[in-house]
Amino acid sequence: MPEENQVSGGEVKAVDEGESSAAPVTSAEKWSHEAIVARSNVRPERMQKLKVASNSGQNPGFDFLQECWNDDLALQIVIKKLLAKFPQWGIACVHGVLVH
Repeated sequence: MPEENQVSGGEVKAVDEGESSAAPVTSAEKWSHEAIVARSNVRPERMQKLKVASNSGQNPGFDFLQECWNDDLALQIVIKKLLAKFPQWGIACVHGVLVH
């Protein structure tokens, strides 16, 4: 494991929301302890942004919604409710995939 990816002192640094890996994430990597902790660390920020969208009606963006959808199963329910509440965004869940 490269040095910058190692866990030290029990903390895992979450990847900035704007960053993405060029390599696809395998199922084993997605459900590793480190990946689960990283998702848990970014979930409150994502939930806050989704809550603001719900209250304001302002679309947080397809890319953000798709990132949340693909990365965190717990947020899929929140996103489904948002899409039902704001059909004018032109985003839908079709066969478990977000489309616009």
